[in-house]
Amino acid sequence: LVVQSQQRYAGGYFRWFTDIPGANFPISAVFPLNDDMTIIAHGSPAPEPPGNPAKWALRGVRERINTPALPNVWWEDAWDAEKAAAVIMLKKPKTVGLVGLGNMSGALYLYLLKGLKGVNIVNASDLVDEVRMVKSAEELRLHRESAYLHEMGYAVAKKAIRPGRTAGEAIEEIRHAQVLAGSEEQQISIAFGPPDAAPYSQHNWGNTSVRRTFRGGDIVNLLIESSASGGYFYDLRRFLCIGSVPKELHRAYEIAKEARVILMENLKPGVTPKVALQASDRFLKGEGFPPETRMAGHGQGLDIGERPVMRPDEPAIMECGMVVSVHPTARQGIWQCASPIRMSSRTPVRYRSISLCSTTTKFPSSADPLPDCFSLESCRRHG
Repeated sequence: LVVQSQQRYAGGYFRWFTDIPGANFPISAVFPLNDDMTIIAHGSPAPEPPGNPAKWALRGVRERINTPALPNVWWEDAWDAEKAAAVIMLKKPKTVGLVGLGNMSGALYLYLLKGLKGVNIVNASDLVDEVRMVKSAEELRLHRESAYLHEMGYAVAKKAIRPGRTAGEAIEEIRHAQVLAGSEEQQISIAFGPPDAAPYSQHNWGNTSVRRTFRGGDIVNLLIESSASGGYFYDLRRFLCIGSVPKELHRAYEIAKEARVILMENLKPGVTPKVALQASDRFLKGEGFPPETRMAGHGQGLDIGERPVMRPDEPAIMECGMVVSVHPTARQGIWQCASPIRMSSRTPVRYRSISLCSTTTKFPSSADPLPDCFSLESCRRHG
């Protein structure tokens, strides 16, 4: 198997195999069938001893190879792939599986094809997903720790979001509290503004800074997607109103909560997500809301979002031990308070469009299901 990560928030395949977090730079692993792994990363090449990743942090790794390749220098494109191909060919394999093609650079893929002449190359992502989607007891414990981290983040947010402050200031306060609590990665987004206009949007990534401050009457849509110690992500979105709650928002909130209950009731072992989506969409349309168009949820793990995806074309069969964040959307009017912001022109009347990913506010004990996530671990307890 060959796996590569190039970014921090969706490099979970690489971490699942190596326990090394992805970064905004290529790092690859070759995993032979009957041997330990080889990791290829940026650094000084031989004869210098490899320094990346640190030897003490590794388990099940036989060899580290460093190259000085930069991903934006075209004449260095082949360097990492040539090292990987040389390691692979020592084993004289008949078949090589590529894992997570969407996370793999075109350069690595192209030069592996050139360097592995006569080798059958297949997409092995689904093979790995079958194992990765079902969480172990240890993984479920790490998910719970991440859930607690998010509840703490919202406790900070309720104090940090107030008139006169910027979204950036609130985000940094939330992020700092999470880091001190053991969070490894934080992706935080705030959309805010009056209920009759398109929202302002601020994130903790990128270079956009919105100087407009929170004001009385604003609706604030806060999304926190962070990982706790161990790298397991969680997903929690809530609305906060500075002042009264508009009736349109309150109605959509109740509709989204009910749609979420319907999704969870129909996500049973042995079915595909399509079955649950059809039930949720029927309810949404019956209440005058459009059906889900993006995704009504996704798996949680070492990526912010991973399989199984709550879409009608997801082929995965639901199993006990999966952890799924479900977030059906109740939309109306011409804009959606979500990430990303989407605009439409179905009606000239301006209403805020509501996307509710999270509504639970109590998490009293570690024996309870994950808040705002549906854990199929509960299947074992309830038959």
